[in-house]
Amino acid sequence: MMRRLSTVFKNKDKENTKSSPTSAENGATSSNGPARRLTMGVSKKSTSGTASSNPQAFEGPDHSVKRAGIVGTLESLGKVISTANRPLNTETGDGSYDAKQEQLGLLDDLKSLRIKDLETLQLTMKQELGTSKLTDDKAMLMERLIQLVANLPGTSKTRVKLTEVLVDELWGSLEHPPASMLGDKYNYRQADGSYNNIRFPDIGKAGTAYARSVTPKIVQPNPKPDPGLIFDTIMSRDNGGFKPHPNNVSSMLYYIASIIIHDCFRTSHEDFNISMTSSYLDLSPLYGSNQDEQNNMRTLKDGELKPDCFSEKRLLGFPPGVGCILIMFNRFHNYVVKQLATINENGRFTPPKDNLPEDKKQAAWKKYDNDLFQTGRLITCGLYINVILLDYLRTIVGLNRVNSTWTLDPRIEMERNSKPGTVAGVGNQCAAEFNLVYRWHSCISQRDEKWSEDLYMKIFGKSHKEVSMQELLVGLGKLEAMTPDDPLQRDFAGMKRGSDGKLNDDDLVKELTASIEDLAGSSGANNVPAVLRAVEILGMEQARAWKCATLNEFRKHFGLIPHEKFSDINSDPAVYEKLKVLYDDPDLVELYTGLVCEDAKKPMDPGVGIGPTYTISRSILSDAVTLVRGDRFYTTDYHPANLTNWGVTEVDYDLNVNQGCVFYKLFIRAFPNHFSFNSIYAHYPLTIPSENKKIMEKLGRVDDYSWEKPSKIPERKNIVTYDGVKSVLTNGEAFGVDNWRKGLAFLMGKPGANFMLAGDGDFFAERRNQMKECLYQDKWHESVKNYYESIVPKLLKRWSYNIGGTTNQVDVIRDIDNSAHVYFASNIFHLPLKSEENPKGVYTEHELYMVLAVIFIVIFFGDVDPAKTFPLRAAGLPVTQDLGQLVEQNVNFISKTSLVSGIVDTFMEENNALKDYGVHMVRHLLKTGLGVHETVWSQILPTAGAMVANQAQVFGQVLDYYLGDGKEHLSEINRLAKLNTAEADDILLHYLLEGIRMYGTFGAYRTCHQNITINDGSRKVECKPGDSVFTSFVCVPFPIPTQHNFLTNSRSP
Repeated sequence: MMRRLSTVFKNKDKENTKSSPTSAENGATSSNGPARRLTMGVSKKSTSGTASSNPQAFEGPDHSVKRAGIVGTLESLGKVISTANRPLNTETGDGSYDAKQEQLGLLDDLKSLRIKDLETLQLTMKQELGTSKLTDDKAMLMERLIQLVANLPGTSKTRVKLTEVLVDELWGSLEHPPASMLGDKYNYRQADGSYNNIRFPDIGKAGTAYARSVTPKIVQPNPKPDPGLIFDTIMSRDNGGFKPHPNNVSSMLYYIASIIIHDCFRTSHEDFNISMTSSYLDLSPLYGSNQDEQNNMRTLKDGELKPDCFSEKRLLGFPPGVGCILIMFNRFHNYVVKQLATINENGRFTPPKDNLPEDKKQAAWKKYDNDLFQTGRLITCGLYINVILLDYLRTIVGLNRVNSTWTLDPRIEMERNSKPGTVAGVGNQCAAEFNLVYRWHSCISQRDEKWSEDLYMKIFGKSHKEVSMQELLVGLGKLEAMTPDDPLQRDFAGMKRGSDGKLNDDDLVKELTASIEDLAGSSGANNVPAVLRAVEILGMEQARAWKCATLNEFRKHFGLIPHEKFSDINSDPAVYEKLKVLYDDPDLVELYTGLVCEDAKKPMDPGVGIGPTYTISRSILSDAVTLVRGDRFYTTDYHPANLTNWGVTEVDYDLNVNQGCVFYKLFIRAFPNHFSFNSIYAHYPLTIPSENKKIMEKLGRVDDYSWEKPSKIPERKNIVTYDGVKSVLTNGEAFGVDNWRKGLAFLMGKPGANFMLAGDGDFFAERRNQMKECLYQDKWHESVKNYYESIVPKLLKRWSYNIGGTTNQVDVIRDIDNSAHVYFASNIFHLPLKSEENPKGVYTEHELYMVLAVIFIVIFFGDVDPAKTFPLRAAGLPVTQDLGQLVEQNVNFISKTSLVSGIVDTFMEENNALKDYGVHMVRHLLKTGLGVHETVWSQILPTAGAMVANQAQVFGQVLDYYLGDGKEHLSEINRLAKLNTAEADDILLHYLLEGIRMYGTFGAYRTCHQNITINDGSRKVECKPGDSVFTSFVCVPFPIPTQHNFLTNSRSP
């Protein structure tokens, strides 16, 4: 709006340079008439009522009001005289005069502007020239513009224009009609894709007609070339053999393409003009294209899908790798709905109460199931679209081969009115032409070609060369009719299901691994497997039935120059000479023939990743943008209110992790016991591993990934009894802390692996003794107690606030618990904490806590959730290195001087209970014989990281208990705390230990080093080298878990 307002005053008004018209026809008064003279006679007075030519030295009565009235009277009198001088009007039927007023021009408007109006215009220009799209409403710019407009004369043209602009801007701030509405009907995807566009609910709905993108204007000859002849001469792989993909792309990319095309296209057998699936990327091959198909996929309980299956029957006739991807999405959906139910964000998925009447209870459970299912589908589709945009599309344009975070994301929020027509969430109708664009049969690998030939033998009992077109159609019809409607009852690649309905993970992973390693074919002429001859003939006949535009017409639609010569289509004489014979003129080459037989683009990094033919390369990007940007559920309605906070975060991408690629989330969620957190097979499955290694070596990232083939990772052994836990933790030879050492080495480098908690041998025992001697000095316990008694009241005073009444409030975890431990560690190890005492520090208390918490998680729990391990490490490494370098700089300074560096200026005031630590602690550690680098990375940093988050967690859990189930003890705890005696402190310690026992969630990981049997209560747990063992302290209670023991070895004071 500001831009348009600022230009209004720039318009030239030619009428300002002309005298007023004097024609009697319009009844205007001459500029020399009486009214003009009367008006001018009073215009010398200022608005204050003082004569401008003769200012007075004294203040008299204020006559401005009277004077204004006189002026108004004289102006009215002038109008009366002017009206009286008008001739009779003979131009209207009733003799009335035209009531139109002459509009004032720009020069007259400028006379009406005040100084503050000019300031308003200046602010408007400043706003428009600024970089922010947002307006600071506290500057009252809109209100000042209203004042400006209101001050213009009633006959001002500018006033009218500015009013129009203001109304237009206010109107444009809201959508008309709204693109989003409330209610389950609109918040959830419909099974058939309807209501994606709320106002036009049938756009993109399954069962509606294909759209036409390009008008076929060229008169095409009849008859056209025989489709079989076209295939045999310029399409068949028999004309030169298999041509491998020039960029070593994996068959997995084309499996994703197969899912996409079956997501958007399912031509009706009864009417080729109708698509029986929706025109949206809504994962209908998994969920189904109508309500009946969707119901067949659902368990109708807890929002889950039937395990390890998918809806689309047609994809059973594709290589198993396609189905394996859908099965991974199936597993991801079921993982999501379980998490949604467990988290139950804001009570959104609360199970119905048992005391409801039976009919209402059934309805409530049905809604509970549907809410979980539909929300789970939105979240799963969110991951699906991110895989398409961040993995699939990036590989198509070669962005996987460079260290760039840019991607073509159609969901980008554009500045309003920046490009008319680039709207979002308005729906989509798939066009018939794109049904042809996505038939990438030239890229089928040799492995999948052999699989297709074997499928022919299985169905027809003879070679594909001996199967007629009629036999093919009849056979495929019978096969579809014989396929059960219940997806769980269908055979999938001969794999066996377990009693729970799931397929064997080993079989699925074996198929996926082979698919990832499978080299795809190259785009272009003469590379379509001969086994697909009948399929290609049907495609050409279908295109002719749709009366599609020609290749050149299609190209011109996308702004591409048409092919003038046959050699422009394909530079190979063996191809273009045959095209010439078949079509006579380049303008007559059919769309599908041209799409298949054009030259393929040469790889370009980035720019061309999969080397498609030229026209396909341009058109698929337009289609990708349209499919995503037109989908309401990926744009206007893609937000936490629909997907939940957890759901949006779970499927979101991070440009700092793989430049945004997210495919690894799907692999590791589906197969956590096969794909390691950094497996190249999971992170970049769309390029064969050998090529990925070359790419990562060039980019300097080869060490970020594991290059081993996926294999079964032994499941974690959980030990839950006291005797079992003790037997593991006291046997250092059989059980090591390998996972801790890996995390330490990753964050801290080689010195990190020497941290005192990284092992159990003599070397690590010596390291623990060194830290113990430095840390536990005389009066250690008293110093710690006194310090916390000092820092906690300071933090309470700083962070408490009163919203009304007499009760203060505070975020006790963030601002007291976490911060107190940060201050403690910073005092002990002299960390660069920014505070009132140390304003030159680098980190605020909350920032430093986050850094130390990440260090703690990466070291001790980094592999608990494999799907989170890689991004957690990616986030943890740079912040750890930044902190470590600052600490190393300070320790190095201390080692050479008696001073400290500016970033860690002393904040050890004289009454600090830990004044003997900090610089002194650093010097004590240096005296042990360790160098500066070793001291920082093997002692200071890992110790600080181990203590802060752990202590904060423990206190938070204790607080949770005593504010909840243990709240009856609060009054006694309060009484004891005020006594300030040794006896009371001892009892308080036992209250603390009880809170830990009741609500603590603790445990320790170990890695088995030898074959051993653990006696875990009544169980015997067999462990072998490499097994991960988790010892849980949660399940090691007193004989009577709810019996408290606050007074052990103490008496109540």
